[in-house]
Amino acid sequence: MMIARILLVCVFVGIAAAQGVLNENLRWRINGARRMAYSFDPSYPQQARQTILRGIARWNQVLGDCLPLQPRRAGDRDYVNVINDGGCYSMVGKVGGAQSLSLSVNGCVYQGTVIHEFLHAAGLIHTQKRPDRDNYITMHWENIVESWKSQFTKDSNRNIGKYSEYDIYSIMHYSYRHPSWSINNRPGFTAKIPNVDYRRIGTGNDFTQSDVNAIRKMYKCPARKFKPAVNKNKNNGRNGDRDRKPIACANV
Repeated sequence: MMIARILLVCVFVGIAAAQGVLNENLRWRINGARRMAYSFDPSYPQQARQTILRGIARWNQVLGDCLPLQPRRAGDRDYVNVINDGGCYSMVGKVGGAQSLSLSVNGCVYQGTVIHEFLHAAGLIHTQKRPDRDNYITMHWENIVESWKSQFTKDSNRNIGKYSEYDIYSIMHYSYRHPSWSINNRPGFTAKIPNVDYRRIGTGNDFTQSDVNAIRKMYKCPARKFKPAVNKNKNNGRNGDRDRKPIACANV
C-alpha cells in the first residue's frame, strides 16, 4: 500500500512524551473545562469501535481526572474525529474545529496505538525528537527510509516544553526498527542507556509513568502514580503500528 504524507501542525509549537506543545492555545479546553471531545466518523466500522472505546476507557481510568476523553456533545466545535484512512496518525494538540485522528482497521486498532494517537492529539510528540535525545540514543541515519527521517529529527529547545524525563519505554517512543521505516530491518538507533530491553521499545500497550507525568504537568493537574496494566498483547510484544504515515510538520 502506498502511504500518503499528512501535514500536521507541530514545528514551532512544541514537542512531547516528555515533550509537549508550549502554545497554550493548543491545549484542550472546551467551554473552560479541560476535556477532549471525540466522535467516530459515520463510516467507521462498528466492530473496531469497541477496541477503541476500550483504549479510551483506559485513558479515562488513568487521566480522566485531568483530561477526560468524552463523546462529542451538541455544541462542541472542537473535537477529534476518528476516521479509517489507511494509516495511524493524529494532529498535534487542539487545532480547532473537527480534527482527524486516523486509526485504520488494517493495523491500527490496538489499545497502545489508540493511546499513542490520542496523546498526539493532547499535545505530545515523539520522545526520540527531544533535543537531549543524543544523551540516550545513537542515531543510525543510514538505516532509515528518507521519508521517515523527519520523525527522528531533533526539535530545538525553543520549541519544546520538557514535562518529564527521557523514557525510552514511553508509549511515544519509536521502536528501534520497524518495517515501515527500517532499511533491510536494520536498527535506526541504538541505546546508550545500559541494560535496555529492545523488545520493549515502541511496543507497549499502555502508558508509562512518564507519559502520565507529561500530560499532568502540561495540563497543570496534580501528580499521581498509576498502576500499569499487564501487557496481554499476543502480537510478539507489538501493539500494532504507530504513526503508519510519515509526518510532515508545518510552521504556525
